[in-house]
Amino acid sequence: MSSQIPSPETPYPSELPRRAVLTGMGAAALGTAMLGVTRTAVADVNAVAGETGTWRFDFGPGEIARGATQVTAATSYTTDLGYGFEDTTTLTETDRGGEDPLRGDFVSTASTATFLVDLAPGDYRIRILSGDLDGPTDIAVTAEEIEKVPQTEAEAGEMLELEFELALVSGRLGLTLTGTAANINAVDIEALPARRRGHRPTLYLLGDSTMQTYDPYWMPQAGWGQFFDRFVSDRVLVDNRSIGGRSSRSFINQGRLDEVLRLVRPGDYVYVQFGHNDATYTVPDRYTPPEDFREYLRTYIEGARQRGGEAIVVTPVSRRDVDADTGRFRVSFPEYVEAAISIAAELDAPLVDLSASSRAFLDELGAEGAKDVFLHADAGVYPNRPNGVADDTHFQEYGAIQMARLVALGTAELGLRISAHIIVRSSSGAPREVDGLELIRASASTLEVSWPAAEDADTYRVHLGPVGEEPLFVGGTSGTEAVMYFLEEAADYEVRVSAQNEHGEGPQGGVLAASTVQAIARFDMGPSGSPVAKGFAQVTPETEYTPERGFGLANAGSVTAEDRGAEAGDDLPRDMLIGHGSTYGFLVDLPDGPCTVVLTVGDATGSARTDISVQGEQRSTVAIDDGVRQVIEPAEIVEGQLVLGIGGNGGQLNGVTVAVGGTGR
Repeated sequence: MSSQIPSPETPYPSELPRRAVLTGMGAAALGTAMLGVTRTAVADVNAVAGETGTWRFDFGPGEIARGATQVTAATSYTTDLGYGFEDTTTLTETDRGGEDPLRGDFVSTASTATFLVDLAPGDYRIRILSGDLDGPTDIAVTAEEIEKVPQTEAEAGEMLELEFELALVSGRLGLTLTGTAANINAVDIEALPARRRGHRPTLYLLGDSTMQTYDPYWMPQAGWGQFFDRFVSDRVLVDNRSIGGRSSRSFINQGRLDEVLRLVRPGDYVYVQFGHNDATYTVPDRYTPPEDFREYLRTYIEGARQRGGEAIVVTPVSRRDVDADTGRFRVSFPEYVEAAISIAAELDAPLVDLSASSRAFLDELGAEGAKDVFLHADAGVYPNRPNGVADDTHFQEYGAIQMARLVALGTAELGLRISAHIIVRSSSGAPREVDGLELIRASASTLEVSWPAAEDADTYRVHLGPVGEEPLFVGGTSGTEAVMYFLEEAADYEVRVSAQNEHGEGPQGGVLAASTVQAIARFDMGPSGSPVAKGFAQVTPETEYTPERGFGLANAGSVTAEDRGAEAGDDLPRDMLIGHGSTYGFLVDLPDGPCTVVLTVGDATGSARTDISVQGEQRSTVAIDDGVRQVIEPAEIVEGQLVLGIGGNGGQLNGVTVAVGGTGR
């Protein structure tokens, strides 16, 4: 073996087994030399880095690799030295000998140890060599409170090549090693080049569930970050990284800020809104005292600035919390609001006081009117919330859009470069009535309708009722289409739509008369002996398809059935077939031609996940926390048979109805 430090073309030359563990780097390869090019060793590690932008350390008491700085179990950090272990009391060192100065010796801890290096803030690639020629290795690595390498084990003689990137905000890197045999042979720290300004600035949105973008299944729940791109020009990109349940601290600890800082370019902006989860003292992983919250916000602000970007501090958005004596909304999380304002003032960072602006907006609406902003809905309005919902923290789409508008208005007033790209239309009042409704499709239990976009509208409210009766609110949407579920078969309805904006709801428009259609086939899935919905044929796990029957299951060997009882709902949703991860078929003999299939899917007492294919084509995946929902699938019957494929982790199926006709256009 050569005793020279490896060149870029020959990283860690050795006949020993080795394993590369790359984290947080995307497709980065380990082909670059871990310890760089051969150079003369010098004592001053910072002087070494000054020549190439790389810091190189060789751990252990044995021979020192050329171009590296030795670190032993006795090397304590000092500000004069600029590197070393924070505490050496848990450390041991071993020299196995041999010709390779990197692999032959190492420093180890059987508990925890932190290696410190003074570095300028910036972005770095860090490579760690870990192993023992004669013993096992068990190591995990945390950098700047972020788990970069999970617990990783290696057998005797196997060398781990660990690599990751890190956006360093503080002036001192801390690598914390844990494990039962956390052996460290070498560390290479490479400064990454500064980034150039992008063609378009990117607005990164960092926050919690009040900001995040939601999957359509969660309709109408939405976060304001989901709609922020409505209020900026197309010369700006919006990247919403917000996620529910995170505080200013956990967002950092989970590496989410690090991911963003490794993307930020000069001219980019980082919006930061936390506080809701920081205040949750009952959840230790989230809770952050106000004084710590303030310092974590400092990390966001300084981290963005170090990379040529700018952080915009957003105070915590208000909850629906009204003072009964005054009738006005209280300040939500006041200590965190004050901390955000305080750190923004200290660092001269731009501030959008969403706490104040959202509270003023809600005061205009009043406690009852604010229910349209927050996640309030009666039972049966939304299929994914069969029992209704009363949530005074999270938003419906209407409320999320209004909060996004307030943040946009606040940004426009800051006088930043991004302020010129804010687009907030001014409307004089509530939108006008919505006309021009059209029927897209009708099934035996659903109606799909559309309408032209209304001027000055942010969201729409859909109203439905039997002919001759006053239509009732059945759901809101930010789009111009809606589906109404669980309707009576072959029944006549009237549909109206109204529009909303920041001034409130406009009048309902003209009436669309639409009818559900008569089903040509109906099936209620469940165990033998469970109730069967009126007019439906029962399908149990034993109902195998035969030409004589004209319907039934195929490949259903693992299928079982459950009945959740009368408290779980009517005859159709209360029971189901369950595939348990295998795919089974449901076949129905029908005349050739187009039809509409409605599948009822879910579990009234728990989560369900079902994959659906129609005529051999994968169509949709339904993931439900609880309750049931209906899925509409158009189909073309060929060769006299409808073929449904049911799979997924659960493979739940409650019912199937098939109807022909019903297309409105």
